[in-house]
Amino acid sequence: MKKLTLAVAAAAALSIVAPVNAADAPPPILRAPPTPWVELGSNWYLRGDFSYRMFDISAADGPPDTAVLGLGVGYQFSSWLRGDVTLDYQFGSRFAVSDNPIVANGKMWSSAVFANGYVDLGTWYGVTPYVGAGVGTAYNHLEGEGRWNFAYALMAGAAYHLSQNLSVDFGYRYADLGSAVAFNNSLIDVTAHEFKVGFRYKLD
Repeated sequence: MKKLTLAVAAAAALSIVAPVNAADAPPPILRAPPTPWVELGSNWYLRGDFSYRMFDISAADGPPDTAVLGLGVGYQFSSWLRGDVTLDYQFGSRFAVSDNPIVANGKMWSSAVFANGYVDLGTWYGVTPYVGAGVGTAYNHLEGEGRWNFAYALMAGAAYHLSQNLSVDFGYRYADLGSAVAFNNSLIDVTAHEFKVGFRYKLD
């Protein structure tokens, strides 16, 4: 009977001590879920273009032709909408400017920065036609006289997907590059028709 009493007393003591020990125990460590991986390169792309530019200048004796190189970076917002920022450099083009009674030969360089937006019109057999427009600024330098201008452009073309990341782009662009200072300090409008070929590479 004495042993039974001691056993009951020991059990009662353990029932009192156990909750105390549980209260003193450190809380369980909750680990935060892993941070999801974000692909910073997704939907960004690089582009490079070569253009054949034909100026449409009313004061010029015969439309001069020249070449333009362009570089840019863009982002694909959705399957049908994208945008990019491009920098164009036009090689010097020599032509005759007539403004009675002044007739002189001139050489013009032009650089332009455009912010462009495009609407992709679906893809068929790897070909994606598009239309677009851009606004920016152009610097026209004609024989020692330079001028900054507001510029805009209208584009249309098609891209052929060589792979998941690489596309070749064929397009047309009408560019209004503002004006240039002629030899008698008058302004001549500078517009051009361009035929472009280039590549777009999507970053991963």
